[in-house]
Amino acid sequence: MAKISVGLDIGFSSIKVVSLSFEGDKAHLLSLGSIATPQPGVLSDNDIDLEAVAQAIKKLLAAAKINEKEMSLALPESKIFTRVIDDLPYLTNQELDSAIRYASEEFIPLPITEVNLNWQVIYRGNKGEKNAKTMVFVVASPKNLVNKYMKTVLLAGLKPKLMETEIIATTRSLVGNNPFSPTTLIIQMGASNTDCAVVSKGMIWLTRSIATGGLALTRALAQQFNFEINQAEEYKKVYGLQEDQLEGKVYEALRGVVDIIAQESKRVIQAFETKYPQNPIKRVVLSGGGAKLPGLVVYLANILGLEVQEADPWYLISKDAAMQQKLSQDAPSFSVAVGLALREE
Repeated sequence: MAKISVGLDIGFSSIKVVSLSFEGDKAHLLSLGSIATPQPGVLSDNDIDLEAVAQAIKKLLAAAKINEKEMSLALPESKIFTRVIDDLPYLTNQELDSAIRYASEEFIPLPITEVNLNWQVIYRGNKGEKNAKTMVFVVASPKNLVNKYMKTVLLAGLKPKLMETEIIATTRSLVGNNPFSPTTLIIQMGASNTDCAVVSKGMIWLTRSIATGGLALTRALAQQFNFEINQAEEYKKVYGLQEDQLEGKVYEALRGVVDIIAQESKRVIQAFETKYPQNPIKRVVLSGGGAKLPGLVVYLANILGLEVQEADPWYLISKDAAMQQKLSQDAPSFSVAVGLALREE
């Protein structure tokens, strides 16, 4: 019997769900859906706001005809602390436990007792080798944030199967654990943040979160043209970074914000290639709702000097031909939900 797996991505501006069925290791798309997130959303400390999100989730699942109660969830990258610790000597898993707790105090601005600490070994040298190193990817999730997500899905009558960060889910849907994929910079553009991850040999080697996203672009347009937010959003989606549209006025209004993301991406590339000069980044994949901004692919390719492409989380998933056209329209914004549904436990 086919196994069904559901990924629920509760974002700041929208909630997305994807249901996949598995026959062996082959995934087939059963259903998907999206709904606006009631504001202020899951980051609120008010139970009424969490209840509003829970109701929206119920509505979304009903519309997508998803009856499963067990879901995989993503936590927002901007609220999580991640780091690759690469200066550890050869350590066994047991030794790593205390070493990571000690090393984590440097980059986690909260007491260790207030976070859930998880880690994954990226690389471990041979025990007897001189200068053998251990590299670890560490994720620290604030317990109060995890509790809010738990509370919200429980209010929706669901059972959380697992939680992971958005960028881990995105990496799974776009690169998978294919060791032969070229070294890739994933730029995940959300509503309020843009998250970067360098992925090589199926592993995340570097992450960074920037407090600039799609909303900053919309606000820049609203300010420039004295538009209402909804009107600014429409202009952004239609004209984007196309210099030949509307005498380049929309392009000029958006360029300053996009340049912040571009320059930060450049720094991520430089930081990675300085550390691992033998493993240069070969391509950039744009993910998240902001990836569909007209002209963005070409603009970033010119600045970064690399091949830039739009994310397609559906490429490894079989789907009915009738859905093909619809899927490509919003493909990048479903990267997190697809990655969550692809997670097999």
